[in-house]
Amino acid sequence: MVEWVLTKASGWVRNGCDNRFLAHPGPSFFQPSRIIRVKFHAIGATMPNLNEGIIRSFPLHLPSPPEQRAIAHILGTLDDKIELNRRMNETLEAIARALFKSWFVDFDPVRAKAEGRDPGLPQPLADLFPARLVDSELGEIPEGWDAGCFGDVIEQLRDNEKPLASPDAIYRHFSIPAFDAGQWPKTESGESIKSQKSRVPPGAVLLSKLNPEIERVWLVDVQRDDRAVCSTEFVVLRPRPPYGRSYAYCLARSPVFRQELEGLVTGTSKSHQRAQAGAILGLSVVRPADPLARAFGRLSEPLLARTLECRRESYTLAALRNALLPKLISGDLRIPGAEGLVARAGA
Repeated sequence: MVEWVLTKASGWVRNGCDNRFLAHPGPSFFQPSRIIRVKFHAIGATMPNLNEGIIRSFPLHLPSPPEQRAIAHILGTLDDKIELNRRMNETLEAIARALFKSWFVDFDPVRAKAEGRDPGLPQPLADLFPARLVDSELGEIPEGWDAGCFGDVIEQLRDNEKPLASPDAIYRHFSIPAFDAGQWPKTESGESIKSQKSRVPPGAVLLSKLNPEIERVWLVDVQRDDRAVCSTEFVVLRPRPPYGRSYAYCLARSPVFRQELEGLVTGTSKSHQRAQAGAILGLSVVRPADPLARAFGRLSEPLLARTLECRRESYTLAALRNALLPKLISGDLRIPGAEGLVARAGA
């Protein structure tokens, strides 16, 4: 047994305990049985509380120092890969969105050609851009492009489903809380999903109409055999050819579109403001020539497809880490040759 000390300056500390190990096992120490004991030792009738002396008296079993270091190494390696995937996703999305903004918002290649400058693109791609801007109802746009609406680029899918009617079926539930918690749907049985939902097919993009000032645009990862549904607070969108999913996704996340979307809100309650689906489809957009829309898809689709792969891998790694954690801390799963493992890893 070991002694833990709680100080105002440094929180939980213990001499001789590996700091990297401390970063992982905290939740395992506060299992229901231990929480009950904490409540039993709390003092005060009206507002029970703990003091440092009480906390110092709690005995806890810890693995040996070599095992602590090995556990920290294993779990830390998983955490590092998850973090690497997160940063990679940010970079890949930033590249796709920056390309979209340059081509379809700022019209950089068109302006360069109009000024006699090299647009900095391969010649076959540069040839797809016109060499001047013309007036339109949306202001200056590239010659040959159209002023249209969001509904010209995407269509809204309106298929609904009542999961409760199939209580034993397993659904992937794309909800607002699931988006906010890391953009990964919750796997649930039909009997646990009480209200009507919208069906989500492969290749869809979800756009939240609830509180539009919070950007919730979901590039969903749905396979053909998945039974996927989403909250009716999302509008289920599918791009119209020649526009691809990456074009629809980047458009829905572009600053100009977001600003217009925020102007559509109805409702007086700040927490329940919404934009109506019909109004969203009517938002003004600039439509490029078809060959250029297809060219953008060829460049951007692989980038965003990779983000889905990284997200899928991170979910698997997080599940593995969460399954290993209590078993490693409790000693149910031992690490043979723990000291040698860390030494070989250079820890």
